[in-house]
Amino acid sequence: MTVIPAFLLLRGNALRRWLAIEFGAWILLGALALFVHPFQIQIDPYLAVVTFGVCVIAAFFACVALADPLDVRWSANRAAVVAALFYAVAIPLMLRTPIDGDEPYYLLETESIVHDRDLDLSNQYRDLRHSATGRTDLGPQLGDPIGRRGEQYSRHEPFLALLMIPGYLIGRLPGAIAVIALFGALLARSTVRLFEDEGIADATTRAIFPFIALGPPIIFYAARIWPEVPAAFCFVEAIRGMRQRRAARWMPALLAFVLLKLRFLLVAVILVVRAFRRRSHAAIAIGILAVPVAIVAFTSGNVHRWAELIPGSPMAMLRGLFGLLLDGAAGILFQAPIYVFAVIALTRWRAMPPAFRLGISSCALYLLYLVPRLEWHGGWSPPLRYIVFLIPILGLGAAALWERISSQAIVACAAWTVALVAHGMAYPWRLFHIQNGENVVGETLSAIWHSDFSRLFPSFIRPNFAAVVASIATIIVLIISLRFRAAWLLPVIIAIAFVFGRRAGDRIEFEDTHVIHRGGGLYPQEFQVQRFAYRGGWIVKQGDSLSFLARAGPSKLQYSAGATSMIQIGRDAYVLPATSGYGAIEVNIPHTGRVELRCLSGTANLDRMDHE
Repeated sequence: MTVIPAFLLLRGNALRRWLAIEFGAWILLGALALFVHPFQIQIDPYLAVVTFGVCVIAAFFACVALADPLDVRWSANRAAVVAALFYAVAIPLMLRTPIDGDEPYYLLETESIVHDRDLDLSNQYRDLRHSATGRTDLGPQLGDPIGRRGEQYSRHEPFLALLMIPGYLIGRLPGAIAVIALFGALLARSTVRLFEDEGIADATTRAIFPFIALGPPIIFYAARIWPEVPAAFCFVEAIRGMRQRRAARWMPALLAFVLLKLRFLLVAVILVVRAFRRRSHAAIAIGILAVPVAIVAFTSGNVHRWAELIPGSPMAMLRGLFGLLLDGAAGILFQAPIYVFAVIALTRWRAMPPAFRLGISSCALYLLYLVPRLEWHGGWSPPLRYIVFLIPILGLGAAALWERISSQAIVACAAWTVALVAHGMAYPWRLFHIQNGENVVGETLSAIWHSDFSRLFPSFIRPNFAAVVASIATIIVLIISLRFRAAWLLPVIIAIAFVFGRRAGDRIEFEDTHVIHRGGGLYPQEFQVQRFAYRGGWIVKQGDSLSFLARAGPSKLQYSAGATSMIQIGRDAYVLPATSGYGAIEVNIPHTGRVELRCLSGTANLDRMDHE
């Protein structure tokens, strides 16, 4: 599994030591398999194998980081080759299920360019059986542009589709994804070069490299069809070019960056202003940025509107900003924990490498546009999609603080990262979370104990009390944190959370996993476009029932119903009058513990119930 990377990066005693460790790991795997079988322990064998592989890879990079520098053959090129090898392994793992989200539409654009020499997808929709997407259920997305003669365009910029043409011609879908993986390898190389340019020690680079190149979120985008990894490569090259004052490097990189996604224009504008050193450079740069704007203005292939750039309300901005940092389903803390230290690095702004300050400051307008919007959590995509291009810069900030971070904190981040990668590689479809306010860990614990563990994780998609606590704690940490020596609190927090998680909460969200549903259905449907714009709930009709833990006493039940319905809680029956939108009624919970709600007549969409 890591034999080729070992010979690429190690030699001497370090190489021999690692080969012995890997051989021992395989022996251990066999022994565990023999132990599990007689006791009939229920383990998903595929998850077990993938987890074993991820752990071996993590152990390999730990060996690389801790080895004698004389026994390490480290360079940016070797790091890129190693990353490419692991991305090649990730591609078939991620293709266990059909591509999803925006991915098939990018591939349809590629197929249209190759076969029809245009961007009209009408032919592709009519002949999906022969498409490499493997999806026969595709149709135009809501709001996709339509041409004057009925042409059906995709809302997505076509530049990524153009880049995938060589790979598609060679290997169809796997070949197209291989192009993205190639950009991932180039990104790994550019990231190492960036660290070298900014004076980061090789030992630190070796230690943090696997977190960046092989950790979330990059690992999940380097083996799928999204423009984020190519954009990250272009962004890093643009930053390096500006730091080195090499216009021939940063100008084409910036052009490709904006062509991949028009919203990156908000980043490019600030970078161009920062690069105004010669009038000729400024004129060329403005011309470069005008190209993608003109493409959007004079073609019908994009649905973005200038009105989208208007900032949102202050509360929406706070919700989005803290959500991007702390949300359990889509925030940095839970989905890519190593970059928490990059956030802390912001409090030491003047001491940070210049490339870090340049990269972060260039994103001011972009974040101002992004965080108030409900899409900050990524919509129907893996987590942290909107900041993937910024990950190498965040990694640079974490690297600058590396010597001050305690070993316990690094080990905790590494363990959580291994779990995230193993889960995402074993179950790639779970990366596309429906964004209902829960996360995978909360849902899993809730399903096991039938208690609301999800409420213990901060949610800014569906704001809860844990989100308020986490936000206050974050502000305190950023103000007073001088050393990162609080890792010992983690097991204490987990133990306390487990005790409280088994108890009834103050709010019941009826669509959540901890609720035992006997009949009824989710609202809105799981694959609803822009699902975040709806109030989630569970639709019940006559005979359906819900079972959940609740606290005794008066509660307010929020619901919507087109006609009068009736429900029963305990021995009491309650009439739910018809509503225009959502209404509420007072109900009484007879005792603390498990309660059953039964629909006696009619149909109602039950939103939530709040204990008063």
